[in-house]
Amino acid sequence: MTIYDFSQLGFRPGDVAVVTGAGNGIGRSVALMLAKSGLNIAAWDMEKDAVNEVVGEVEDAGGTARAIVADLNVPAQIQEAWAQSRSLVGSIRYLCNNAGPASTTPLSVAEGASIAIGSYAAVFESFVEQHAETAESSTFTASVAGNFMVGDTQDWYPAAKAGIAGYTRHVAVKFKGRPRANCVAPGGTITRRTAAAFASEAVKERLRQHPLGRAADADEVAAVICFLLSPAASYLNGVLIPVDGGSTWKTS
Repeated sequence: MTIYDFSQLGFRPGDVAVVTGAGNGIGRSVALMLAKSGLNIAAWDMEKDAVNEVVGEVEDAGGTARAIVADLNVPAQIQEAWAQSRSLVGSIRYLCNNAGPASTTPLSVAEGASIAIGSYAAVFESFVEQHAETAESSTFTASVAGNFMVGDTQDWYPAAKAGIAGYTRHVAVKFKGRPRANCVAPGGTITRRTAAAFASEAVKERLRQHPLGRAADADEVAAVICFLLSPAASYLNGVLIPVDGGSTWKTS
């Protein structure tokens, strides 16, 4: 794993970034990179052990972080998570809205949209309401599925991910860049959650046809998120960036 340092992209040392789904995968990589870049991290996750592990890594490297255990489908827990985030020293300026159910989770389209889009909206709206004076930038994690291609997933997944991209564009305009809102659409990405699937021979065979010949590492997606959050991306607002190694543009 490569933990990049983005401290030269305009972040103010000691400001606070909220990262949801920080216990694993892309969220974990984002939390570690932003901490290395000088930010204090409010690490939100449903999994207590996983998020505590990430906070331990941040602190061992000399950074500041707080583990916040929350189910983002429960409004009261979102509000409590924001209250706990405010206990960190520094202005809360950045939100990485990343937590969401796995694509293999068996949900109806209505349930999936409610959980995936609804939780993102609830977290973002609280960010804007409670930190209107300091909120600078936010990112949302969508997917190439539903936005750039059709994949073999549960029915709800592409519908929800397309909805997340649409919601991002909407709030980017509605709030006039305070905060900026941008979206990443990862392709196949290796995380703890997906590692077993990528180890299968069937997936390995498909990856041989990929333009880069491999799936992404979580840190490669996280690096794009950290850039979008940063002041260096100050004129990017409402964009949807595929982080897929060119797979969705492959024609043969």
